[in-house]
Amino acid sequence: MPARRLLIVFGGRSSEHEISLRSAAEILKAIDHQRFTPVLLGIRRDGGWWTGPAEWSLEAVLESGEPVGDLRQLAPDLVFPVLHGPYGEDGTFQGLLEVLGLPYVGSGVLASALCMDKALLKHLLGTQAAAIPGVPWLEVDAHGLGTAGQRQEICDAIVEEVGFPCFVKPANQGSSVGISRVDEEAGLWRALTLAARYDAKLVVEKGIDAREIELAVLGNGDGHTLVSPPGEIGLPAGEWYDYENKYLKDAATLQIPADLPEATAERLRDLALRAFRVAGCKGLARIDFLVDRHTLQPYLNEINTMPGFTTISMYPKLIERAGVPYAELISQLCDLALAHHAARGKLSVTR
Repeated sequence: MPARRLLIVFGGRSSEHEISLRSAAEILKAIDHQRFTPVLLGIRRDGGWWTGPAEWSLEAVLESGEPVGDLRQLAPDLVFPVLHGPYGEDGTFQGLLEVLGLPYVGSGVLASALCMDKALLKHLLGTQAAAIPGVPWLEVDAHGLGTAGQRQEICDAIVEEVGFPCFVKPANQGSSVGISRVDEEAGLWRALTLAARYDAKLVVEKGIDAREIELAVLGNGDGHTLVSPPGEIGLPAGEWYDYENKYLKDAATLQIPADLPEATAERLRDLALRAFRVAGCKGLARIDFLVDRHTLQPYLNEINTMPGFTTISMYPKLIERAGVPYAELISQLCDLALAHHAARGKLSVTR
């Protein structure tokens, strides 16, 4: 059987453009060339599409490649959208691939959009049917920050319903972009203003004395879906897992498996799989929890449908611990995408 043309899409318009390049570079190194022929599609920050030879660096493709007016001219058999954040991980690019009828790695339009929107995801997972615990939180409309009176009303609501410390986040961002920790009311306005640069919908969450625990899920939500052991993000005292500590300082330590009682670890695995299924995820996701240091009560923090694939990223490390090495992970993700696409095709025929 000839090798399938695997379109690697990287870059993008979001603030996570550079992380996407780093993730895509690692994926390219790990592709099984007997099964897949890599084809490159780079998206510049201005939204322009460019292609170039697979042996080029990704930066060179973006700088000196050939413009692409129609994705179909690249004749892909399968697409791996290595896009983090808005305009890629949020269902927009997935919608284009659906219209074109192309199989692709990762979750579909609805699950991608839902998991990108922290507020909507919290609303869903907090329902009685889902029953997945989360920390106290408040949704804020950034349009309501226009006058002093409105700002004071919002700050009063945060003080009363969430308290301090708290974390202020744009609802639709990733990699901790635009997030601030606030320890007193005086810092709220600056944090809200920063988050509002990235989204009109904001989320304010109660800060708790918690351990940051992450799990990786690999599968299409069926009985063969793999859930990794929990891993823990460790940071120096007084630090939190912001963008700088994630990607610039490389200050975090990763402990896999996390030092947790077996009953807690098993509960986290159950909750991760339930969240994956409730959100309708496919292929892969990293499920992030906060675990209270004293009670070990877990709270779901967020679901990442296209987590980082860099050499320091938690998702591939977790899955490797679960028995799937990096190169095999890339092949399995492609197989899962093809299987899901084929299954959907059969359903459409029977209708």
